[in-house]
Amino acid sequence: MIDRDATEKALVRLRRENALAVMRGSPGVFLAYASLRRSLRAQHALMHGLPTTIIVVTGGAAVTDSQRKAAELLATAALETRKRYRGYPTTLVRVLAVRDRRKSNAVDLIFAELGKYEVAVFLVRSRSEIPVELALAADAIAELAKPTADHVHAVRRVLKRAPIGESVVRSIVELDFPLLVAISTRHRLSEADTVERLVLRNLDATNDGPRIEELPGYTSAKAWAEGFTADVRRFRSGEIDWSNLPRGVLLFGPPGTGKTLFAQALARSADLPIVSASVSKWQAAGALSDFLRAMDETFETARSKQPSIVFLDELDSIGDRRRFSGDYVEYHRQVVNHLLDKIDGAEGRNRILVVAATNFREAIDPALLRGGRIETHIEIDLPSPAERTEILQFHLADGDDELSEVAAGLEGWSGADLERLAREAKSKARTKSRPVRVMDLLESLPPQRTLSDEQARRVAVHEAGHALVATVLAPDSRPSLSMRRQFHDHPSNEAASLGWTSHEKSGDTLLPTKRDLEDNICRILAGAAAEEVGAGSRSSGFAGTAGSDLDVATAIAARMVASYGMGRRLTFTSSAHEIDAKTAARLPIDIRKEIGEILEQQLSRAKSIVSDNVMFLEKLAEELLAKGKVGADDVRAIARSFVSLKS
Repeated sequence: MIDRDATEKALVRLRRENALAVMRGSPGVFLAYASLRRSLRAQHALMHGLPTTIIVVTGGAAVTDSQRKAAELLATAALETRKRYRGYPTTLVRVLAVRDRRKSNAVDLIFAELGKYEVAVFLVRSRSEIPVELALAADAIAELAKPTADHVHAVRRVLKRAPIGESVVRSIVELDFPLLVAISTRHRLSEADTVERLVLRNLDATNDGPRIEELPGYTSAKAWAEGFTADVRRFRSGEIDWSNLPRGVLLFGPPGTGKTLFAQALARSADLPIVSASVSKWQAAGALSDFLRAMDETFETARSKQPSIVFLDELDSIGDRRRFSGDYVEYHRQVVNHLLDKIDGAEGRNRILVVAATNFREAIDPALLRGGRIETHIEIDLPSPAERTEILQFHLADGDDELSEVAAGLEGWSGADLERLAREAKSKARTKSRPVRVMDLLESLPPQRTLSDEQARRVAVHEAGHALVATVLAPDSRPSLSMRRQFHDHPSNEAASLGWTSHEKSGDTLLPTKRDLEDNICRILAGAAAEEVGAGSRSSGFAGTAGSDLDVATAIAARMVASYGMGRRLTFTSSAHEIDAKTAARLPIDIRKEIGEILEQQLSRAKSIVSDNVMFLEKLAEELLAKGKVGADDVRAIARSFVSLKS
């Protein structure tokens, strides 16, 4: 009588001996075998030699000969556990590539071969390469796991290599498989920094560039980034699980503010590979199926390198399902749904941070921005005077105090604009065979323009109007104002900002009332009102560009009528954050008419307030013309002498 327990134990011992022999002869096969066993241990039918068809996705990495041989060994070992299956062909291991899918008879050949085998293991680069018919026929689709640190230690012990530290091994196991095998078997790995250089060479992010801590500007965004990189270090040391880290972050702000640069610097500081993509690149792949396949491959590549970062540029191009119309609604809806699935679908994304960038946050489908998806939103705004100085110092490697004077006159310039200016200055210095100087920077600027006396007075009156109305409507507010007579044209030919008024917000900003919003519009339009009263007529300076007084006031009025229910009728058309001056132009005509009435009423109200306080207006404008800046304390002192606090 056969002792089945003894037979099973003998088979287990034989498999172990075979594994050791394989490992000594081919460490790559052993590591691939270990990865496959780790990936497929939950596939009980396969592991017990029962008839089964398994698809293993390598995650974007090319399938190696070691992985093919390992799959054959695994399937053969599984069949040997059941005596009744001996005599059947052992296994089929086949690699599917994109080119195979496009052959008309590819699927027929696959199914013809499937009928000949009890166990079939298919290795594919990505899910997008799996024919639909094969996916339906398969018992399971599994993601290929990486070898563990224990597997690397085992290989080195059997090969009689010197032991290496845990931190080095943790770096090695994150590499692509061929490089992992090559480094794991090296005779000497005594210096961790040598391995770190090899790891960094495997990253998609270029090493030539600043880290987060070296970036100029980005004052508010750096705090979040430093917290994230600290948590990545805690994850690598085993203090926390990756589930405690953010899942996604949206970088939003005007063009040229350096959102892509920030994402790349974040990857360098966190020592994470970054896989970059954009909606336009995905779409360029071809038809809808190609579009979705390109999206799949981006995330599968990131999974093969995890922990990693996926950087998605132009996220607003993906669209918002509520706004789709026309003949291609279903096309666009499938694209959004597929991206939602990639970010937070059944497959999950494990140790991947999605960093998305956009110039138009309001155009993104809200479902993409919810908790657990792209949940953290960071504004990357135009740099402040201090940040502009930092950016110029960074690009010129110059700490000259004169740079702050130059930077102060470049209001509205983005980081990209300043980088271009620095490049031109360095080019001028190279032609003179000497280091760059501030004079080279000044010579690279557009010609300086100077306001005439009449233009300067108009700017001063405009800013004084904002401060005056702010003081009358909220006596506890502290407005301050500034202007400039000389300026350089903006590199994008946008109108240069000539004056600024800031003030501490008053009223309930959490739950503003209708009166709060009307006061806000009144204060915003007060510059134009002051020009009419103090200069005879208003100019184009309060309108004409995004972010202008009229643009901002229109957006507030539109939200009042179309979202907050503060119009003549209780109307709700969209969420407040989706409404701006541009979308307001597409609202129904009766709503647009009411928006216009609100703006006209508040402009008239502002003119009335300014007319009642002309002496205060003139004194403020006079001080601003003389000094270029009037602080909050000075405004308050002038108000005590002139302003009437009745509105």
